[in-house]
Amino acid sequence: MNKQGWKLVSLRLSFYTFEKTEPGKYKTVFHFTERQHQATFVRTVTECGCDIAHQSNEGKQILFYINVPVEYATVDFLTDNQSKLDFKRSLNNTRKREFGILLTGAAVSTLPGLYTVPAIIKILRFAPEELYKIIRDDLIGCILSIALIFCGIICSVMAAYIFRLYSRTKREIAELSCEMKVFE
Repeated sequence: MNKQGWKLVSLRLSFYTFEKTEPGKYKTVFHFTERQHQATFVRTVTECGCDIAHQSNEGKQILFYINVPVEYATVDFLTDNQSKLDFKRSLNNTRKREFGILLTGAAVSTLPGLYTVPAIIKILRFAPEELYKIIRDDLIGCILSIALIFCGIICSVMAAYIFRLYSRTKREIAELSCEMKVFE
């Protein structure tokens, strides 16, 4: 969005608000800082000509979305290696929790629906004409079973995607830790 001439103004409930600027004038960066350093960080950012578009609480730390003019964006003045590592670790823990929740949701929503699948297969195999009667007599039960299976499939796909993100973040943490050891 920055390259197209839009600057991040705010973020509310996963809805991003942008305002029109010159294309490529700003770059949006993220920074984690401890709560105790929040006031100092905000003062430093504003003194450097940057503005904070959004900040969110992430446990003991605060995540800042900062609009940085492009001339400052090439210099990594906001984020040192330790804060990058802290950000990746926090992101890693969040993704681990999300994966667990979605995997549980997939199991909870799929298992009751799968309970009916063997019965449906048996009916189709031995008395296919009876399936129409069952659907007609218990339409709500059939719709509920299909909905549960569908929700389980969606949760499983989302869990797989978040697991992939979690694995990538874990690899990035290892790479960043190695870089930090090399520079120390």
